Amino acid sequence: MGPIHMSRWEASGTEPPDGDLPLDVRQRLHSQVPFTLPVIAIVPVVIAVVLATTLAPARAGAAALGAAGWLVSVALRAPAGALVSSRMPKQAAPTLTFPAWISGPAEEFIRLLLVLFGVNGFGGLLWAGFGWGTIEVVSTLVTAVMVRRLLLDPSEKAAEGRRLLVSMGWLQYVQSLVPLLGAVERAAVSLLHIGFTLLLGWNPWLVLVTMPAHSALNLRAVRLIERRSVILMETIVVVVGAAAFALGLLAWHR
Repeated sequence: MGPIHMSRWEASGTEPPDGDLPLDVRQRLHSQVPFTLPVIAIVPVVIAVVLATTLAPARAGAAALGAAGWLVSVALRAPAGALVSSRMPKQAAPTLTFPAWISGPAEEFIRLLLVLFGVNGFGGLLWAGFGWGTIEVVSTLVTAVMVRRLLLDPSEKAAEGRRLLVSMGWLQYVQSLVPLLGAVERAAVSLLHIGFTLLLGWNPWLVLVTMPAHSALNLRAVRLIERRSVILMETIVVVVGAAAFALGLLAWHR
């Protein structure tokens, strides 16, 4: 979202005594969200215009199927996450590692079903991938609004929620972002989804590549979030997203 001055606990790499973010940090994040959301929200609009004017006419039905595919993949992750959480010791701190790992199998399996039975042809696949990436942008915006409500909520329940996000490194990552970085990341992830959808539509056996690649990218991102290496993480996401998109186009236009 926006750069902030580091407090003493941030500079030392430790968490605040009660596990919550300091009030001044939460106030800054709260005030930055309204400026960040419009920048991220414009990403799908720009991508849609570019795709429609340069590659294939818009196909709302295919985009809707892509969005539905992402929602189904999220629904698949929920029971798996609940099962893992139930087997972890109660005192174990939650992490983003398992959600990052399961995202590959869940999303790429549903994407495979989508290209086998839902959409076909370059145009359909292109816009299905666009819909997949766009609904993820919508999810990001909704999550940001919900987290903003938590930031200044004085209740103990809200503080517990913030401590959970801090323990996973999520809030520390968010406070390191500037709006442009957030938009670039969302654009790169959308290109990744478009590229993977094109590749699986061209050759479904490539799911054996996209599935581990998807998980590996997310796991690497989690590690970099934990180390607060935001610029490096964003660079990797951009490179991989652009490469996937380019390979998808190349496969269909050789």
